[in-house]
Amino acid sequence: MTSRFTRIILVNDQDQGVKEFTISHRMVWLLGLLGVLVAAALLYVLITYGLVAERAIQLPRVEAELVKAQADLVEVQELRLELEEMRGLQERLLLMLGIEPVPGDSLAGPGGGEDMPGLANVINTPPPDAWPTAGYVTREFDEGATSRGVRPHPGLDIAGPEGVPILAAGDGSVARAGSDPMLGNYVEIQHGLGYLTVYGHCQSVAVARGEQVRRGQVIAYLGSTGEASAPHLHFEIWHNGMAVDPRQFLMGEPPTR
Repeated sequence: MTSRFTRIILVNDQDQGVKEFTISHRMVWLLGLLGVLVAAALLYVLITYGLVAERAIQLPRVEAELVKAQADLVEVQELRLELEEMRGLQERLLLMLGIEPVPGDSLAGPGGGEDMPGLANVINTPPPDAWPTAGYVTREFDEGATSRGVRPHPGLDIAGPEGVPILAAGDGSVARAGSDPMLGNYVEIQHGLGYLTVYGHCQSVAVARGEQVRRGQVIAYLGSTGEASAPHLHFEIWHNGMAVDPRQFLMGEPPTR
């Protein structure tokens, strides 16, 4: 029969003594398994230590990047606050000049820095002083008299053939363009220094809100939309929210065709 034990004999060279040990095969297998487990545990400890050491080496760099990111965030927040202050300053400036902000005149707009020159151009434009169409004046500006039941007429009526071009009285930006029950199809142009011009009863409109226009540019065509009994242009000039007599700015009479 095969022995179930392993015999280990130790011989001492000095006294020629002999020592003998007997270990069962089961114990040999257990000791071998224990050795493998110890080796695996040691290998795991070494690998873990290497990872921890590597992370410890990278930690200062990560901390430095985190500090830099926090500083960048603070800088972005400061820039955002400055931008809000500049936007508020722009709005206050527009209000002081009597200018209604229109799309594109914002510091945060898609055009970025291109918006500020456009705003400066509007602010620096002279008052509107060009006749807006050809024809003849059929009704003058009238402040009215409420006590006598006289309704005000805040502009000039210029009669002419339907379809005659209507021109911008000055450089500016289209503040509004649309339709109104009384004015019919109309255009409002914002000029510099708080001036606003209104063009009513248009047959059709050729510009859109936010569009920059030049003095003498075609913006609409003469018609009789809204409360109008015949083709004519109702033309108004406003300054700082008050209607003023266009005759103060227009020389002579409108041109004839």
